Amino acid sequence: MDSMMGIFYEESSRLVEELKRNFSEYIGKDIYGQELIQEIFRAVHTIKADATMMLFDGIAALSKKFERLLYCFRNGPKVIEDTERFDGVFCGYVDFVEQELDKIAQGEALENVPEELSKNISEYVDNLKEQYELDESQITGKKTADKKEKAKRQIYYIPGAQVPVEKSDKEEKRVVKYENKDLNGVIVIKKSDLNKIQLNITKMGSVIKTLKKVSDRENYELVLPEINSLVEINKELSNVAKGFTKGDFTAVAEKMEILVDEMSAALNKNVRLLVKGEDIMIDKYKRDKISTALIHMIRNSVDHGIEDLETRERLGKTPVGLIKIKFQNENENIMITVEDDGAGINSGKVIEAAQKAGVLKKKPEEYKKEEIMELLLVNGISTTDIPNDYSGRGVGMDVINHSIKEIGGKLNITSEEGFGTKIEMEV
Repeated sequence: MDSMMGIFYEESSRLVEELKRNFSEYIGKDIYGQELIQEIFRAVHTIKADATMMLFDGIAALSKKFERLLYCFRNGPKVIEDTERFDGVFCGYVDFVEQELDKIAQGEALENVPEELSKNISEYVDNLKEQYELDESQITGKKTADKKEKAKRQIYYIPGAQVPVEKSDKEEKRVVKYENKDLNGVIVIKKSDLNKIQLNITKMGSVIKTLKKVSDRENYELVLPEINSLVEINKELSNVAKGFTKGDFTAVAEKMEILVDEMSAALNKNVRLLVKGEDIMIDKYKRDKISTALIHMIRNSVDHGIEDLETRERLGKTPVGLIKIKFQNENENIMITVEDDGAGINSGKVIEAAQKAGVLKKKPEEYKKEEIMELLLVNGISTTDIPNDYSGRGVGMDVINHSIKEIGGKLNITSEEGFGTKIEMEV
């Protein structure tokens, strides 16, 4: 499987699983609120953007249609009352994306958008537009770019040949891969088996405690070597078990390097990525969330932050744009910093966008610099003049913020116009 295709497959599969898990918590309710709408919107927007970059037209087109429907609920009624109708669309969308991902894994040709599902979504959107008097900008996020600009920015990645990848049956999908540097290859263990290992470790710990309690003083000294041996075995097993649930950022760093290389080549920009501290260990669930956030950050930096060669030369900057990612331990937390030497953020444009969105809570001149940067985390706030199918609608920063908040982290943005932007994530 092509490297970029592998990233797409992995990220999209995870997003689909999250979609199903989040949606299952709401099934049976009379009304779906903004929380669910926003959860679905973030995932669908990311899948759409990634599919567009990979030229997977079917997934991209259906995601775009579904996104229009979700925009209706965000800007119109704010809730979903006809849950049965929405359930049908949601399940149809998820089924189609899953089927396409399976075909990608098997190296098979992809399908076009299912006509009936596409028609149902279009009719659904038309009904809501008429009922709530929504204009086109309210169901697309922003005005689209002109044809010339859109054509110029249409392609980011050209995927290579589709090569089948190892993939187990759906019943056996939930596996954990544990890489051991002392071994060749990868050990694949079912999560159910991993749970058994962890349970046995817990039981062994209990046995050791019981042995210590029941042994009298005389016998205790006789069995002490055996107890100590069990203690050491228990420690070793515990450390091995941690390896199944924790991992470093090496694979994440490799993803970002591929992303920068592919995007900079497609956009005719010279961009270099420096990564430091990728050997830091973290819970794999948190790592996945951080990976999602980083993809959006890197995409923003290369697309909107780093200037083209002509602009950089005119500004007296080095011809090579620089993006730095740093992972470091800070007290009991992990700090991830993403910094670029690009155009920076125009505070005036942020205020203007926030004012148009109606989210300002005081006069524009009363906002401090750090408060202006926080406005970027509001869904839909963007300083990009011309959006496209995969960026510029102000959704990316919302996805970043949501991903970090989900794992109990916090986000801080600092920027100097003309000199670059720094984003710090503490988890």
